[in-house]
Amino acid sequence: MRFKFTQLLLYFLLFSFIWSISLEANTGSLITYFSGIFKNAASFGLKITTTVSFFLYALVSYFFLWYYSKPKKQVAAFLLILLCIPLVILFRYFLEEMICPVIFGFQNYYPGTHLYYYMQDNKFFSIPYTAFGIVFYFLQSNQYKDVEKNELALKNRQAELEYLKSQVNPHFLFNNLNSIYSLIYHKSDKALKAVEQLSALLRYMLYEKNKEVLLTEDVTCLKSYIELQKLRFDYELPLVVNIDNQVGNEKIAPLLLIPLVENAFKHGDFKHPESPLIIELLSIKSELSFIIENKKGQHQKDQLSGIGIANLKRRLELIYPKRYYFNIEESDVSYKTTLKIKW
Repeated sequence: MRFKFTQLLLYFLLFSFIWSISLEANTGSLITYFSGIFKNAASFGLKITTTVSFFLYALVSYFFLWYYSKPKKQVAAFLLILLCIPLVILFRYFLEEMICPVIFGFQNYYPGTHLYYYMQDNKFFSIPYTAFGIVFYFLQSNQYKDVEKNELALKNRQAELEYLKSQVNPHFLFNNLNSIYSLIYHKSDKALKAVEQLSALLRYMLYEKNKEVLLTEDVTCLKSYIELQKLRFDYELPLVVNIDNQVGNEKIAPLLLIPLVENAFKHGDFKHPESPLIIELLSIKSELSFIIENKKGQHQKDQLSGIGIANLKRRLELIYPKRYYFNIEESDVSYKTTLKIKW
């Protein structure tokens, strides 16, 4: 926590002004108060020396609490503050009752005022200004703790997002290598094209470090992934892709769309032309709408197996809290996911 001398001084001057006004309320107006200060050189000089002396109470209390900020050392800080109060009073006595009369020809108290009376009288002034320094410290300390807490929460959130994103890559790679392995095993002419498509996708996934990317970039990645998946099939895939041409400069967190398409390709049944895989992406006003619908394959009992969907849900919660809608509609024969994100 930084030592904020300037901020302490500014707030002290404001506090001192308000405190002085409250003590001089019987004078009737601010004009009377200020005219008293600037009445002559002696009045102005005493106001300056008094303000400096009172500021020392706040400065000393703030400094020791800041220097001994650890809880175990704060008792020592308060003891030092109590010890410094009479020292500040002596400083004021030396400044106003000994130095000023000799150099400037004026003093605050009547000549011959006893030091004991001076000490007793100044105890009254030490209380509010010392308390001001203490309150200032604890307000700053609480603010610092809140900032520190928020920074820690942000770091934890960023670390979790990085972890979730790192999960996507091996999960994605594992599933697609299996597909390419199958093409190579059957000596398909599509294998070379599949490797090329996968290489482009991995380049995007591994080297895209931005928190957000242009939606057009993610759509390009999505199209490449769809082309890669189509190579797996030895028949014409019943596929309907509707991507809004109005998609422009909107930005989105990378790799949010692919897991849903991947889930559909992994668990869908595409042998029936009357039940195509439908992929629809629309940008409507301030909202992105992404809908995928497919016929369920009978070879999989649980379409939510694996980490893809769970990973996606958690990323949405972290990146778009209260700004997204995610829903899964499942029947005996069909499976539909809907994702909406407000810009």
